[in-house]
Amino acid sequence: MFIEALIQLFGPKLSVLALLLVGFAVEKHYVSRVTVFTNTIALNVHILSLEQRPSLLVSYGNLGLVFGICGFVAYAINWKTDILYNLPAYSLYSSLPVALVILVGPKGWLPILILASVVSLGGGYVLENEFGVDITHWGPRSGQVNRFIETAKMKYQDIHGVHEVDLALGEFER
Repeated sequence: MFIEALIQLFGPKLSVLALLLVGFAVEKHYVSRVTVFTNTIALNVHILSLEQRPSLLVSYGNLGLVFGICGFVAYAINWKTDILYNLPAYSLYSSLPVALVILVGPKGWLPILILASVVSLGGGYVLENEFGVDITHWGPRSGQVNRFIETAKMKYQDIHGVHEVDLALGEFER
């Protein structure tokens, strides 16, 4: 089986790497609150697999889990998070910092976390402000976009004629 080959290749870290892979895939467009949740689950699974767990690393994992759960709940109820959540969640718990912390291990994780956080923040700032590429997600869409979705109607034609669909209600008018 293919999964057996992956287990032989990656060993017990396969589940952690799978969660991080999902995070990297989602972060192709933006860092979401759900990504923070999956990354912190991966981080904590990794920490639990260590024979010796540095207390500062455990604290980093615990804080991340709180951020991840808050982000997941905010996503589930469509609640906009603010900078007090977004900045630390993005800089400390996006896929790059978490992946590097896991790969480096318990001895050199703190310097690599600081470096990865600076790279994430700097890269995110440059991409967003200089190139207009948003790699972070700051909560639900603006009111203007939501109003369009709630009030817009669209016309389309098929073999039965021209129809109008209300995007908010999904109802067809003939």
